[in-house]
Order: sequence, then C-alpha cells, then structure tokens
Amino acid sequence: MNIEFRHLRHALALVEHGNFARAAEALHLSQPALTRSLQALEAQVGEQLFDRSHREVTPTTMGELLLQHARQLLLHAQDLQRDLQLARGLEQGELRVGVGPFAGAALVAPVLAILNRAHPGVHLEVVLAPWQELPARLQRREIDLLVADLHEIEDDPSYTIQALGEHHTLPMCRAGHPLLEHPEPSLEMLLKYPLAGPNLPEDIREQLLKRLPRALQNTWREQWKLAITCDSSAIIKQLLQGCEALAILPWFMVEDELRRGDLQALRSLDPGLRGRFGIAHLRGRRLSLAAQCFIEVLLAHDTTVRQRQDAWLAR
Repeated sequence: MNIEFRHLRHALALVEHGNFARAAEALHLSQPALTRSLQALEAQVGEQLFDRSHREVTPTTMGELLLQHARQLLLHAQDLQRDLQLARGLEQGELRVGVGPFAGAALVAPVLAILNRAHPGVHLEVVLAPWQELPARLQRREIDLLVADLHEIEDDPSYTIQALGEHHTLPMCRAGHPLLEHPEPSLEMLLKYPLAGPNLPEDIREQLLKRLPRALQNTWREQWKLAITCDSSAIIKQLLQGCEALAILPWFMVEDELRRGDLQALRSLDPGLRGRFGIAHLRGRRLSLAAQCFIEVLLAHDTTVRQRQDAWLAR
C-alpha cells in the first residue's frame, strides 16, 4: 500500500472543514480535484473512509483510524524537514514566529529586522494571530515559537518559557487632550473618556483590575468598559491621535509616538500595571540555530528597550 502525503493532507482538511466546498477552497483546489484525490486514497486503502450521505462529511470507523495515523505521520514529516533545516544552520534555515497583533508584534518587529540583516539566508515567517490561538498553533507545529503575554501559558508543562523583563504600562492620549490641562488628573477623571484596548478575557480583565489600588477596584470594575475594542496596536495608536479616547499601553509600543509628541503619557495616572511577556516553544523540541539566534537578539533588544524606558521614566 503506497499512500501519498498529499492525499492524507486532503483527508485531514475535509474533516476539519466538514464539506468538500470549504475544504477545496482552503486547499486551493477545485472540488472535482479534491474528490478525485480522496477517491484515490480510498482505493489505496481499500476501504470507504468518509460518510457522504449527510450534509457534513464525517469519517467512517476506518477513516478515523487512518486520520489518527495521518496526523502523526504528517507531524513526523514536518519534524524531519525541520531537522534537515537544523543541519543547514543559519545559511538556509527557516524560522516561524507566532505573535499577537498587539504587544507581541510591536516587540518582535525590530528583532526580526536585526536578524534579517545579520542572516539574510534565513527565511523568516511571522504568523500574526490572536494570542488565544498561538498555543494551539505551536502544538500543531505551525510555528516554532511564540512571543506573547505569559499569563496564559506560564503554568503549562508543555512549554519551555523564557520570560522577558517587566514593561511599564501607562494611560496614553493624543497631544492636546483635555486631561492634559489638569496638573494631576485622577483615575476617576480618566473614566469619563472612552477607553480603547485589545479584546481581553474576563479573567485577564479581573487580573488587571486587581493590580489597581484597592480603593479604586470596585469603581473600575463597575465602570471600565471598552468603547473601542481593537487587537491591532497600529490601529489603536492611529485612533488615539484622532479622538478623545485613552488606552493603557506598554511604553515600548508608543516610544516613537512619545518622542515625536504625537501621543502623551498620563504619568500621574500610572495604575501600576506591568506587561509580562516571554518566549515559548514546545518542551523537548530542539531549537534551530535560527530560533536560538532570534531568542538571543530578542533578549538583548528587550534589555535595551527597558533601559530606554527607565531613562524616560526617570526624567
């Protein structure tokens, strides 16, 4: 029995998407081509692998068995390809980094630029996705490592984690914002303006609230509601410059805007929030030279950024 990997990929896509039309679209195939591929797979196995009698295509018992092995075979094939890349080192390597569109993207972009200048032969792929999706992508080997807030994965034994330093987070507003007219605006005054920020789960929102002074926690719990929810740091920064909204952002994300005067930090309203970011990869999985180099550069960049941050805060 000679089974081709492409047929296995097609079968897994059909199960994932539930029907031929969606699977064919995801695979960039025509529906007849996908049908022929799966018919060829069934002919190779000598069994019917899918029940096509319902609106949603489902695997038969034999199909379930084959798909279970197919997932493992494809993962092993990815690992083999990766080990070959490991052997090639930094001349022809590949690195896939998963980052969220908010803080992760802002932190990683300069590091990738440094890595590209030093090792132009390494193919870099940035997978930009909601941070909630990144751990699953790491498990599926779609990315080699991720850079994200540590709260979601730091206690999971599946990952090896390298923490970065703590990053100062402050309320930000546009230049000329009405709050800047007050010598020392209060947190209560801040709540009178629209708040913008990323989509946060309730438990993370609660963690942020607990970091506020105890006297303010109940007030913020009742009144803190985002008027603008956006997971893109670039969009939020542009948005702040054009309206009265405020956002609580890590300093490194707005360093350039603060220097140019496009945004202003409400330093007297420091709520004591600190960003805790880090790098995660699958425990026990050997890192490529490109991944090791990326981590070294990111750690050095993180240290430099925090030094600039501390100098700015000391002014």
